[in-house]
Amino acid sequence: MAGDFRRNGAPRPTFRRHQPRSCVWWFLLGAIFGSFGVGLYWMMEAPHQVPTTVAAIPKTERPAPPQPSFEFPNILRDTEVEIGRGKPLPPPAPRPEPILPEEPVEEAPETETAPTAPAGTYALQVGSFKSAKDAEGLKAQLAMLGVSTRVQRVTIRNGEVWHRVMTGPLASKKAMEETRNTLKRHGRDAMPVKVK
Repeated sequence: MAGDFRRNGAPRPTFRRHQPRSCVWWFLLGAIFGSFGVGLYWMMEAPHQVPTTVAAIPKTERPAPPQPSFEFPNILRDTEVEIGRGKPLPPPAPRPEPILPEEPVEEAPETETAPTAPAGTYALQVGSFKSAKDAEGLKAQLAMLGVSTRVQRVTIRNGEVWHRVMTGPLASKKAMEETRNTLKRHGRDAMPVKVK
């Protein structure tokens, strides 16, 4: 069986497309060989380490601090104290009883210090304080300004005691306004109150 080879001819080479290979494998292979080579180089070049022994440093012992010597116990031991040959001590002075704060008693406003005012007169309330000390301080400041004042103690509904700093009574509305303006000039605000 003879075949006709003339028409078939030589087979043509077929080109396959090669898939691009990843560079990652080549990179990893190079890194492994490189690190192995660096390790060998360091082992060859590193000087041989000779174990060194550290000579023991002799410890210097410090002498213990000297024990303190107290002379006071010896002085007390050697001293003789005589008791009962002197004057007898006077009896202790009686101690005063502690003053207990009294509960506030509801009182009507004190009118002893307030001068009586004719009908139609005015007064000015310059301040109101829980502490009598604060009220007296304001009264002293106002006296320096030439304003005559008084402190009025008042008990309100719930039993609290307040101290009002009052000026007056002033005979006319004009006198009240003049006093009020004087207080305003010095930074004090006053509330007018009509005296009944």
